[in-house]
Amino acid sequence: MLIQARPFHDTSPPVALVLGTGDIASAIGRRLFTEGWCVVQLRDSAVPVLRRGMAFDDALECGVAELDGVWAVRSSAPESLPALACTREGVVVANLDVAVFAATYPSLANVLIDARMRKYATAPDLRPLAACAIGIGPGFTVDENVDVAIETLPGKEGGLVTHGQTAIPTGRAAPLGGAGEERFVYAPGAGPFLPRVTLGTWMEAGDLIGFLGEFPLLAPIAGRLRGIVREAPGGVARGSKLAEIDPRANAPWNGVPPRARRIADGVWTALDAVLPVSASFTRV
Repeated sequence: MLIQARPFHDTSPPVALVLGTGDIASAIGRRLFTEGWCVVQLRDSAVPVLRRGMAFDDALECGVAELDGVWAVRSSAPESLPALACTREGVVVANLDVAVFAATYPSLANVLIDARMRKYATAPDLRPLAACAIGIGPGFTVDENVDVAIETLPGKEGGLVTHGQTAIPTGRAAPLGGAGEERFVYAPGAGPFLPRVTLGTWMEAGDLIGFLGEFPLLAPIAGRLRGIVREAPGGVARGSKLAEIDPRANAPWNGVPPRARRIADGVWTALDAVLPVSASFTRV
């Protein structure tokens, strides 16, 4: 199947722009990097990254981050971003708004992938920004704001959408070790967040996770701390996910999780469907 897309810049290797630095965006960036692409990921500052051990986001704070054998490197200056990406030293992460990126480097990215996972937001038309625009998860409609989309709904994750819109979110968390929504800790109000535990810590129900202002946040269930957002002295929004606990005894808290891997596989399937990839560059 070959889906018609706009002209694909013949670069070697091609460049993918991935919006988001969370676990799903990072799984996609990692997969494309291993397939020979240059990858640039832009942080979505509106949504704190929860599963930092499963993502490249920490590179923006530490300079580098590793995910299952692939490194991410920080681009601290916008003008250095294209050269750094093309060296293929790793996935390049940056704090840069997508509109600024598009205006500054209008022809750098061959493919744009929106993996910000803004479930209930209306996605803008991304098609003018690259030869091919791919939407990940809810909020995308083929031929309206993207060229192709990938499902993320549990049981459908990685599925290719070539017409119509992606599935509407159910509002329910997929169970993990028998725990659904109760495994998350949400901000009961707006305010500064100060964590008191680190990723991977085993928690008992009632253990202190951190503080929202002066309000203590306690572990709702026993399990491994699978996710916790970075300290936010400037404050988080009410309702933000601040922590996640996995009740499974052998729960992983780093590396690419299975669901994100399936979604990344779906992106690669989409690229084979949308673009004559094999004719555009040599896979490594």
